[in-house]
Amino acid sequence: MNEKTVVVVDQFTKHVGTVQRRGWYPIGSNPTIETATSWKSVTVLGAVTDDGDSFFCWTEENLTRKHGIRLLEALKDKFGEELVVFLDRAGYFYARDLWEHVSGERETETVGDSSVSCVCGDELEVWYFPSKLPELNAVEGCWDQLQEWFKYRLVPDLSTLNDYIPRGLSAISEPNIWPHLTGKDSS
Repeated sequence: MNEKTVVVVDQFTKHVGTVQRRGWYPIGSNPTIETATSWKSVTVLGAVTDDGDSFFCWTEENLTRKHGIRLLEALKDKFGEELVVFLDRAGYFYARDLWEHVSGERETETVGDSSVSCVCGDELEVWYFPSKLPELNAVEGCWDQLQEWFKYRLVPDLSTLNDYIPRGLSAISEPNIWPHLTGKDSS
């Protein structure tokens, strides 16, 4: 039997514009920074494996179930055919089309008395995190690092944001996913 790779996935959206922060300024000064807030954004999909490998892709489009299916195919191409993928319950992941893509069926299974659902295919298993428990998802830590990287950077337009995304992603240190999934310290 082949060993399966465990992959944890999450998404991060960054909008064009600036984040206003308080600061210290000389008395009598009136510092201003032109800000532009926008609906324009880039959404990054990120995946970290149990071996510490990572995969990131991004789009300016609003995510749909087709993006979820394409992501699963990209993960299989990157990490191999035998995968166990953990997803949150975002609509583009928690969709009957995705379930059918994985298993050939449009329904999920409930495991025990928990609200965790899974979809199993021949080579791919998709497990869903319980709602409102982001601390189980190790990729959330990647987004904290990316948000910190963006903290003092002006993002005036979509072109700049698209240039910044790969630079910010290169600054991320991938976490160990097991302490998050098991609730146990890694030591």
